[in-house]
Amino acid sequence: MNTTDTTPQPGAGTTAAVKRFPLPWAETQGGQNRAAHVTAEGLERAQNAKTTQNAKTTQSGKAAKKRARKEAAARERSELDSSNTPLRWHHERAWKFASTLGYYDPAAPGILSSTRQMEFAHMAIASPPTSHRGLLFGVDAGSGWMIVHDVFSSYGETLESPNVCYIGDLGQGKSSAMKTWGVLRQLILGRRIVVIDKKYQLDIRAGEYTPLARALGVTPVKFRIGGGGSRINILDPRIAARMDEEDHDSDTAAETPAGQSMLLRAVTEEALERRLTPKEGKAVRMAHRQAVASVRGTGRDADIRDVLAALYAPDASAAADANLTVEQLKEWGLDPAFELERMIEDDLAGLIDGPTSPDIELSGGLTVFDVSLLPEDGPALPLVMTIINTWLANTLYRQKTPVPTTLLIEEAWHTVQGSVAKVTRRNTKLSRALSLSCQFAFHHISDIPQDSPAIAMLKECGTVFLYKQGKREDAVACARLFNLPPGSADDIGKLQKATCLMKIGSLDPFVAIHLRSPLEVALTDTDKAMKSGATLDLVQAVTEREEEVVA
Repeated sequence: MNTTDTTPQPGAGTTAAVKRFPLPWAETQGGQNRAAHVTAEGLERAQNAKTTQNAKTTQSGKAAKKRARKEAAARERSELDSSNTPLRWHHERAWKFASTLGYYDPAAPGILSSTRQMEFAHMAIASPPTSHRGLLFGVDAGSGWMIVHDVFSSYGETLESPNVCYIGDLGQGKSSAMKTWGVLRQLILGRRIVVIDKKYQLDIRAGEYTPLARALGVTPVKFRIGGGGSRINILDPRIAARMDEEDHDSDTAAETPAGQSMLLRAVTEEALERRLTPKEGKAVRMAHRQAVASVRGTGRDADIRDVLAALYAPDASAAADANLTVEQLKEWGLDPAFELERMIEDDLAGLIDGPTSPDIELSGGLTVFDVSLLPEDGPALPLVMTIINTWLANTLYRQKTPVPTTLLIEEAWHTVQGSVAKVTRRNTKLSRALSLSCQFAFHHISDIPQDSPAIAMLKECGTVFLYKQGKREDAVACARLFNLPPGSADDIGKLQKATCLMKIGSLDPFVAIHLRSPLEVALTDTDKAMKSGATLDLVQAVTEREEEVVA
């Protein structure tokens, strides 16, 4: 009995009935399509074969299985030889190869998709965390991909701020990352690098960047109290001579770097250890104008001693123009004058009390300011670091052709406290306009007062390197400040040395392993003193001491 109906009949609930349907590649002997049809006769034979096979499975031994296979093969051959029976595509017995081709379980129909939609099918293959453009930093700890990043080439794409911060415990590799990725590899691209070196190395009697600078043929600029070092003048003409900068917190005022007036006010407030009163501020501003006017035509630049002279002896005509008397201006300026005089003769002696030294310039690719000899306590260190920052920002502001410049500040917590924090904040906000990347290193977020402008400055950093934080509260503070995913604080607390949690712009953070070449290892090694194997010859020392006593 032949039929052309290819639709399975209702009630025929057998697996064979459902799986039998015509194969498009099956052809008849006459060249016409021989579609396989589900027939009642074929269904009956399949059911009978299944019943027979079930009965035979109860028999034991290989002979029964072999006999069953021969009978099934004989039936298949007889069906194929009969011209009245359609070509069957199914087998009565299991056949793995046929099942793979779809004889038993036809494959599901395909779907249209795209490469972007099908990315989920390759979830086991991790993509690189960064682009291929930039400077090599290291490798991704999770996938092994190279980490290539540069704040200047990434600006406008993955970054909106070129500023960078490094945060982590002592000895975790922050300085090594700054010296390699922030200095040496930047110099390869012909960029300008300015370093404020705070860390003193006992074995070399200088800052830790000194060996690196000497290897590149650069002599660091040293500052020291009492003279014998370099000076930087806060009234240097290279720092804009703006006289009134009262509204220095507004957005419109931050369109230019901090000027002489803002620096002078910061120095005076540090000397007084408080904010200036309105009357004191008026006296200092008028003394600034008088100091600049007094040196015109003399061939020299005004300095802070000229401001002191103007505070002690205000100009009568200037006072009259302001509807004030000389006595009033002198009285208002006495306290600032007394403290400024004390500061430049004590805390800042030899640092800001004269013209800017000739060795302070940006003629080469690398400039290192060695401030490691300045005391940790007192205003000298933060003031000098802030003055250098302001001098650099003003110098870049006047350049005709912008050159990508990187400013690295070790122990940057000195610049984010007190009166100098506002100056640093203002200069940092101009980084994009100046083609300047400010890079700061901190040990802990707790080093920064919560009301300091530096908190907002850190939040705006486009690239963040978070190294191990041994204390749980410090790790949590980092995760909260930079809005990291849940569980990031635990990851920060478990990081190994030279490994950091790296966050670029709004991208997800990832664990990065910093890599150094043998040359970079030699130039960035700051553990020579701790690894020294030198010993004292006690016998010889005792003998020499006894000889001195006898003599």
